Amino acid sequence: METVLQDLHEGLNNAYIMFCFLLGIYAAWLGGTNKPLSGNFWGAMWVDTILAGLLLIVTIILTIIGVKPKRMITYYLYAVYFLISMPGLFASLRGNDSRRAAYFFGILGVFNAAAAYRAETVLVLPWGD
Repeated sequence: METVLQDLHEGLNNAYIMFCFLLGIYAAWLGGTNKPLSGNFWGAMWVDTILAGLLLIVTIILTIIGVKPKRMITYYLYAVYFLISMPGLFASLRGNDSRRAAYFFGILGVFNAAAAYRAETVLVLPWGD
């Protein structure tokens, strides 16, 4: 069971990294072409947030059964940040869909991808060593 959940965690984390990176590129492209952030982007942003939530849930389950990330408290702080960063930016911009907002989301998406990569390679792998 542990290895299945660890594989699921790794797969979800890889999906989150790729999704964040592509979401950041998409937002930057929308800003660069001076197109507003549309419903397609907002839907993708919420899918990204759901991925972060699933990742946090799997990590909690792994911790409950005794498999802990190498640096547990720091990793949980990262996981909570991933869960609230995109909706937090959306809330602070008050749903703005301007070019400036697209650039902010682009930067945040690429930053989250890099931070998730770091969290997986430095804070989790190998589990509990």
